[in-house]
Amino acid sequence: MSIDSKKKEIIDKIEFLLKQNDIKGLRSLVEKYYPYDIAKALEEKDESIIILLLRLLTTDQSAELFPYLEPEIQENVISLMNSKEINEIFENIYSDDIVDILEEMPSNIVKKILRSSTPESREQLNTILKYDDDTVGSIMNVEYIRLRDNWTVEECINELKEKKDIVEEQSFFFVVDKLNNLKGIVDIKSLLFESRDTLVSDITNERVISAYTRDDQESVIDLFKKYELSIIPVTNSQNKLVGVVTFDDVFEVIEEEVTEDIQKMAAIRPTEDEYFKTSIWRMMKSRCIWLIILMTLATLTQTIVFLFLKLFISKDPNIKLMDISSGLFYIILMVLPVTNVVSSTSGNSVIQSSTMVVRAISLKEVKTNDYWRVLWKELRVSLITGIVLVIINLIRSLIFYSIQFKGDVSSNIVWYTIAITSVSLFLCLIFSKLVGGTLPIMAKKFKWDPAIMASPILSTFIDIVSTSIFFGFTYIFYCSFIL
Repeated sequence: MSIDSKKKEIIDKIEFLLKQNDIKGLRSLVEKYYPYDIAKALEEKDESIIILLLRLLTTDQSAELFPYLEPEIQENVISLMNSKEINEIFENIYSDDIVDILEEMPSNIVKKILRSSTPESREQLNTILKYDDDTVGSIMNVEYIRLRDNWTVEECINELKEKKDIVEEQSFFFVVDKLNNLKGIVDIKSLLFESRDTLVSDITNERVISAYTRDDQESVIDLFKKYELSIIPVTNSQNKLVGVVTFDDVFEVIEEEVTEDIQKMAAIRPTEDEYFKTSIWRMMKSRCIWLIILMTLATLTQTIVFLFLKLFISKDPNIKLMDISSGLFYIILMVLPVTNVVSSTSGNSVIQSSTMVVRAISLKEVKTNDYWRVLWKELRVSLITGIVLVIINLIRSLIFYSIQFKGDVSSNIVWYTIAITSVSLFLCLIFSKLVGGTLPIMAKKFKWDPAIMASPILSTFIDIVSTSIFFGFTYIFYCSFIL
């Protein structure tokens, strides 16, 4: 069954049961599907239906479903709920999942959630929220079971039974002393098969791998990978046990870190939001900064080429390169910007757009039917970016030519060169971003790997187009104003 057909099936059944006011049937239906599938099916429905569903389901079912809803839907739902309803849902969500939800919410919604929480829950959340982003403390779960080293196996089993509701799926438990110092780890099999009056300290494995709250969250990924663990205890600077990190928490970290690395490789300042949730201005800034830096650095190459051309041509007394009225001078001025400014900026630009869209497709943030949405977003980003780069190019060119010609930039040929470079840069940038943003979607539509559209093949194609655009304008200007 396809994803769309499954979503339609779930929605049709939910709407039918809601019309029949069949609460028992509704709760039974929810048990048959994964919470993720139900959340995705509800995405396009009105918040009033989602709130009604959450009210009719059991508290456990609502708490299980809520974290999978989109942040915008969560925000709207919370704003329409009263304090009691919020408390009932959030009291049954794991603290690390609540923190993930809070990070996506505006301050007024965060305050409403915290006000609706019990003092104990608020203390747990504040424990995590005080840690900096990208640290282990910010992703740990503070709801876990601690076993005292002076307890018997029977006391430990009773503790597990009493607190079964807060245990995420795990088969290992951590042992502490009366001061909450981490002493070791014990597995569930040892507790089940040892004598009931055995002290847990006698079966504790003291060889335990732990993470520190202030460590970078990438470090915990290495620990999971090296030691093949499913859960890792988190300690503070005094070796006190303060939380745990489970493997499902690390999945999100891995996704974030990989996305960040991919964006950096494509000369994009990392953004945390999904493709369509990233504003036009923020997306422009994330790409524009590196394009400006790379275009400015290209000036060095342009300078080197210009100096060597002067050196070579100066050997022939019959050629006067510095005669700015000559056609040769004009042609040389034209050759310099195309390879060092227009082509390189267009190539970098197309890689930025294609990389972001390919990554968004792999994360299911962009689908094949989002072609026009992506086209419209990339068009707006490219227009703003193009204007910024044209202004920077004007300043860069004036400085470059002022240095080369000792402050004399009064020649029409110099200004023709700047005008052609700026117009070509603007048009090539727009074309590059539109192509880079839409070709991966077309590739996905035809069952090809979208990643091939972020490869050097696309950059080479853009080089051909940008060179053609540049010299097309150059020819028009040359024929119109020089000859």
